[in-house]
Amino acid sequence: MRVLLVSANREHIPDPIFPLGLSYIAAAAQQAGHEVGVADLCFGRRPLDDLQRRIRALRPEVVGVSIRNIDNAAYPLTVDYMPRHRELVGAIRATTGASIVVGGSGFSILPGQYMQALGADFGIQGAGEQAFVALLDALADNRIPGNIAGLVSQHASGDTGPATFIAPAQHAQAGDSLRPARHLFDYARYIRRGGYGNIQTKRGCVFKCSYCTYPLLEGNRFQLRAAADVVDEIEAVQMRYGRHPIFFVDSILNFPHGHVEGICEELLRRKLNVRWSCYATPVKLDANQARLMARAGCEGIELGTDAVDDAQLQRLGKSFHADTVHQANRHCLAAGLRVCHALIFGAPGETRTSIRNTCRAIRVMQPTAVIAMTGVRVYPGTPLAGHLIAEDRISSADAGLTPTFYIEPEIADFLPAYLTRQARAAGNWVLPGIEPPLLPASQRMLRGLGISGPLWRLLRFSWMRRLSRSKFRRSNTSWGIPNPRRTLL
Repeated sequence: MRVLLVSANREHIPDPIFPLGLSYIAAAAQQAGHEVGVADLCFGRRPLDDLQRRIRALRPEVVGVSIRNIDNAAYPLTVDYMPRHRELVGAIRATTGASIVVGGSGFSILPGQYMQALGADFGIQGAGEQAFVALLDALADNRIPGNIAGLVSQHASGDTGPATFIAPAQHAQAGDSLRPARHLFDYARYIRRGGYGNIQTKRGCVFKCSYCTYPLLEGNRFQLRAAADVVDEIEAVQMRYGRHPIFFVDSILNFPHGHVEGICEELLRRKLNVRWSCYATPVKLDANQARLMARAGCEGIELGTDAVDDAQLQRLGKSFHADTVHQANRHCLAAGLRVCHALIFGAPGETRTSIRNTCRAIRVMQPTAVIAMTGVRVYPGTPLAGHLIAEDRISSADAGLTPTFYIEPEIADFLPAYLTRQARAAGNWVLPGIEPPLLPASQRMLRGLGISGPLWRLLRFSWMRRLSRSKFRRSNTSWGIPNPRRTLL
C-alpha cells in the first residue's frame, strides 16, 4: 500500500526534536513491503499547504499522523495543541479519501477521546511497529481489522462503537534488523537546528512516579537493546551524517545497573569519540558510573530530581531520598559532567517548607542548570490523577483533552513569585510556562554559530543568561493564577 506518514510536531523551543518514533514506524512499514513517504510539518512556513501538495503527489491509500504532545506541558502559559491537530486532520480529509490512522505518544495518552475529537478512522495506542503493519496488511486485503494489539477503531471487529486493544511495549531487540528510517526525513536539518541527533536504547520504565505516563506508554518493565546493537546504530548514523552530538531519549539511561555501563564500554572499545547527553535517575548514580560516562563522551545529564525534600519525594512516588540527589550531583560534578535538575513544584502535599528545602538544596549543590515546572500536569491513568479524583480535588472530566494542572491551593499564590525570585538570584534557572528558556531568534542564532548539545549547559555563562531574556526584571508578582482545581488553558 502507498502510505504517507505525517509528523505533526511544529515546536522549535527549546529545540526541534527529530520524530524518532515515526521513523521506526516508517522502517517497519517499508520492511513489510509498503511504499512509504513522509511529510514533516516542523520546518515549513505553510505546513498544511505543503502537506496537501505532498498528498496530491503521492496519492496515499493510508495517511498516518503522529501526535507527539497534547500540549506544551507548561503552566500558566499553556498551549493546547488540539486545535492545530483538528485543523491538520481536516486538511487531510479535504484532500484525500485515504484512511487516516493516528498514533504517537500524545494520542496514546487519550486514544478514545482523540479518536472522537479528530474523527480519524483508526488509531494505534502504544508502540506501533507491529500494530501499524498489521493494520496495513488488513486494509490491503480488504479485511475489517480485528483483534490487533493496540488498535483503536470506530469499527473494530465489526462493532460500531470504539474499541481499544492495549499493546505491550515493543522495541527492536538485540539482533533485530529494524533501524529508524532517518533517511526519509531531513535528519541533517534537525542536527543543524536542534544541535544533536537522538538514539533510543530501551523502552519501558519500572519506576512509579505519581504523575508520569512512561509506564502507560511503554510498559512497566524494561526492554533493553544490547550495547553492541546501540553502538552499531550510533556508528552508522555518524558515518552517514557526520560526527554530531547524540541525545539518548530513554526516560532514564542509567538504570538498570549495567545498561549504560555496557554502552559506555562499547563506545570506548570502538574509540568513537561521540559527545552525548541523557536523562538519568539519581538512583545508584555513583562515582564509578559518573566517571565511566564522562570517559565515554557524556557531557551533560538531566536528572529527574523533582524535589529535594524527603516528604515531597515520597508523595511524588520517587524511589530515592534527598541524600541520594546530593550524592549523585556531587559524583557528576566531580567527574566533569554538567548537571541539570528537573524540578516540579506544587504537587499534592507541597508546602512552603518543602519548596524552601528544595531551593536551599539546589543552591548548595550548584548545578549547571535548573528546569523548574510550576504545577504538575495531570494525565489520565496516572496514580496522581486517580488520587486527585478520589479525593474530589478534580473531576474525572478534568483529566482529559483540555490541559489540567494541579497546584496545592495553600501555596498557589506563594509559588510563582517565590520561584521567580529564586530564578533571578541564581541566574541559571529556566521556568517553562512563566518564561521560555530562549527567544526563538536567540536559539536560531546559537545553532547557526555551531553551538550543539542541550543549551541549558550554557546557562552558567553570563552572555547566555542575557540572551535568555527574562520577564523577571520587568514583571510584577501578581500572576493572576486561576483556580488550580480547574481545567486550565
